[in-house]
Amino acid sequence: MPTENECKNIGSPLKTSESNVGGRIQILRKRYGLSIRDLAKRADVSPAMISYVERGVNSLSLVTLQKVLAALGTSIADFFSDKKSDVEGPVFVREQMRVISDAERTYTILFDRRKDVQLEMFDEHFRPSKKKPKYEMLSCDIAGYVLSGSLVLDVKGKKERTLRTGDAFYVAKGTVHRGYTVGGDEARLITAYYPASY
Repeated sequence: MPTENECKNIGSPLKTSESNVGGRIQILRKRYGLSIRDLAKRADVSPAMISYVERGVNSLSLVTLQKVLAALGTSIADFFSDKKSDVEGPVFVREQMRVISDAERTYTILFDRRKDVQLEMFDEHFRPSKKKPKYEMLSCDIAGYVLSGSLVLDVKGKKERTLRTGDAFYVAKGTVHRGYTVGGDEARLITAYYPASY
């Protein structure tokens, strides 16, 4: 059975135009020769959670999905891009951007998956939550700029900082951290991840 915290993560269903997220996770897991237990251990979640998601019984929060995808050697942007874009040039139009969300966050993937694009960029919306998200550690650097609202940046072992509209941050890869918003207002920010995982 998933733990209580994992159930809370599952309880915020992922919303995306992409169908069969669990089935695609299962395909990736098998491609890497991992058992459900292997993947669960790598992602620091319960085996039951992986099983439920693969069978379509439950959904994942974005935070938990990031952990599972990182354990599979991929990212949200890569996972939700079926193939490399055949569109060339410097412009990425809004109509072709992919949007994924759960109860706490919405991500708009701003750039297509292309060999000439060396970073991933997102338009992120953080909604207030009653509980703090789990810490995460990324295998890439992340930078962000707060467009509106305020965001708490919590780097493990350091004092929490509250970023306001117009503030920016940079977190080096391997740093254990989390970001969240408090109060009644949503926070909106632009984030960039370097290097791109694809």
